[in-house]
Amino acid sequence: MTAPRLCLAVFLLAASPLAAAGPEADPRIAALVADVSPARLEATLRKLESFQTRHLLSSTETPGRGIGAARQWILEEMKSYSPRLEVSFDTYRIPKQGERVTRDVEVRNVMAVLPGRTSRRFYVSGHYDTVARPVRPSPAPTPSPGAAAQSASGGFDWSVGDNLAPGVNDDGSGTALTMELARVVSQSGLVFDATLVFICFAGEEQGLIGAKLHAQRAEAEKLTIDGVLNNDIVGNAVGGQGVKDTGTVRVFSEGPEDSRSRQLARAIRRDASLYVPEHRVRLIARYDRFGRGGDHSAFNQHGYPGVRFTESKENYGHQHTVDDTFAGGVDPEYLARNARVNAAALATLGLAPVAPGVTDERGRPTLGRDPSGYDAHLRWKASPGAAAYRVFWREAWTPDWQFERTVGNVTELVMPGVSVDDFVFGVAAVDAEGHESLVSAYVNPDRPDAPVQTLP
Repeated sequence: MTAPRLCLAVFLLAASPLAAAGPEADPRIAALVADVSPARLEATLRKLESFQTRHLLSSTETPGRGIGAARQWILEEMKSYSPRLEVSFDTYRIPKQGERVTRDVEVRNVMAVLPGRTSRRFYVSGHYDTVARPVRPSPAPTPSPGAAAQSASGGFDWSVGDNLAPGVNDDGSGTALTMELARVVSQSGLVFDATLVFICFAGEEQGLIGAKLHAQRAEAEKLTIDGVLNNDIVGNAVGGQGVKDTGTVRVFSEGPEDSRSRQLARAIRRDASLYVPEHRVRLIARYDRFGRGGDHSAFNQHGYPGVRFTESKENYGHQHTVDDTFAGGVDPEYLARNARVNAAALATLGLAPVAPGVTDERGRPTLGRDPSGYDAHLRWKASPGAAAYRVFWREAWTPDWQFERTVGNVTELVMPGVSVDDFVFGVAAVDAEGHESLVSAYVNPDRPDAPVQTLP
C-alpha cells in the first residue's frame, strides 16, 4: 500500500532567486537525438528533387515525376522504418476553387502514427508539395505552354502543374526532417505516453489546404493535439545577403504571451538546451514571418497549439523558384541540427505526463491570495503518471520564466508574501524519470467580473 499523496507545499522566497536545478538529460533521448543522420537527410532531399515537381496539380500517373510518384515514395519509405508505425494517406477530395486550384483534385497528406499509451497527440510536420516561378532563363525538362506563359509573366501559372518546381528547401527540407524523425523515433524502442504523428502535408502552397482539412477533421473527431512542430524552410544556412548562420534556428509562435503555442516554443528551447546545446533556438513572438504563413497556422485556427521552425537566414531569391535545388544551398549538417532540436522536444514531451490543469470547471484560474490575502496560492489538477511538479514564475513584464522550483507530488503550493499581481505563474508535471510536460500558465481573466478565485 502506497503512502497517501501530500496535497500542499509551502515555502518562503529567500533573498536570492529560488532557481532549483532543471531537468537532467535522459541517455535514451540523447541516443535518439544522436541517431539523426545528415547523410540520410541528404539522400532524402536528392530523392525529392528527382521528382522535378511536386505541385498539387502535377501528374499522379507519370513514373518518377510529379506529386503522385513523390507521395507514393514517401509512403513506402516511411512504411519501411518500423512495423510500429501506422502509415497511410490522409485523403480529401476538393473541388476547383479560386485561382490556385484550377480543377478538382485529390489532396493526400502522408501520415505515420506511432501509437502511445494515451490518445493525446504531438505532431511533427512539413509540406511536400512545391510551386515555382522562374527567376532566370531555364526551361523545364518537359517544356509546355504553361511554362512559356509563366516565363513571360514572371509569375505563377496555377493552371499548369507540371512545370519544374524542385522545392528542395521549400519544403523538401521540412519533409526530409519529418521523415527522418519518423525513422529515429520509431526505431528508438521507446514507448511514449503520447501518440506521435509524423505528417507530410500537400497543398500548402495553394493555401494550407492539406493542413486545414486535417485540422478540421481532428476538431470534428475531438482529437487531443498538445502540440504541432511544423518545419518549413529549415535546410539553408546562408541568407540571400550572403550571411551564414549554422548555429541557430527560429521558432515562431502565436500570442498572447502565455498562449499554449508560446508554452510549446519555450519547451522546445528548454529541451534543446539540454540535448543540443550547440544549437540555439531563437524564439520569435509572431505566429509566422511578417505577412506570411505556414501549416501550423491551420491548427492554431482550430484551437491547437503549434509553432513553426524556419532557418535563421532565408534566401528569398530561391524560394518558389526553379533555383530551389540541392545545389542551391541546402546544408544537410545544418538541417540535421534542426532535426535534433525537434527530436529533443518531441521525445521529452512525448514521454512526459500531460500538462496539469490550472482552471476550475468554469474556466477560472485556480490561483488565489490565501491564507494571508498577500500570498500566492497555486492549485492544479493531478496529471496521470506525474511523480512531481515544477512551478515556474517570472516578473509580469518579462517574457521568459525566471525562477523554478520542484515541489514534489503535491497539488497545491503557497508562496507567502508573493503578489499574484506582480508575477506570472505556471506549473509542469514531471514523471519519475524526470521528463517534463508543457507548462500550464495561470492566465489573468480577460473580464473584470471574473475575479481571481479565493481558495479555501
